Amino acid sequence: MLQNNAKWIDRAGVRHITYLDRIRTFLVFTFHGIKYGKGTVCKKYVEFRLTDNAELIFGENCVINSYAYFQLTRPKPKVILGNNVVIGRHNMITAKSLISIGDYCRIGGYVQIIDHDHGIEKDILIMEQEAKIEPVIIEEDVWIGAGAKILKGVHIGAHAVIGSNAVVTSDVPANAIVGGVPAKILKYRGE
Repeated sequence: MLQNNAKWIDRAGVRHITYLDRIRTFLVFTFHGIKYGKGTVCKKYVEFRLTDNAELIFGENCVINSYAYFQLTRPKPKVILGNNVVIGRHNMITAKSLISIGDYCRIGGYVQIIDHDHGIEKDILIMEQEAKIEPVIIEEDVWIGAGAKILKGVHIGAHAVIGSNAVVTSDVPANAIVGGVPAKILKYRGE
């Protein structure tokens, strides 16, 4: 029970950072050529698949939780995380162009963020279809609920909330709370 108007603050993603986490971060990030800021840590079993021209940048005090998967493939992939971002367990971030995630974002488990998909032209094999690529921009202080999917070309405004299992196929205004498949505005924060 809260007393004296005390508030609970969600720090689940940043608890239990060990010395081994910091050593792992240094070794894994150095091996892959990943740029990262002070205090950023990578938990166990995080996987990075990067082409030779990939650019992956983590700001300060980020936490990449276990089993997250980053795939940066041609033509010119770049993923940028701001400061104090928490990536949940089993996330998949896949870029061919640009995925940018602003400061103080919280991303729940099993979220997928993808800046591309395949063409579906008739009489061409799926494996031979040209990729359709559009950047994904997520501004600061966005909360993305577990299992949500953020698809190519989406711009999510600051302070938005994406409901669990939502599929975001179009832009989300600042302070909007969205949910559903495809995601629709349910209301705005503070209403």
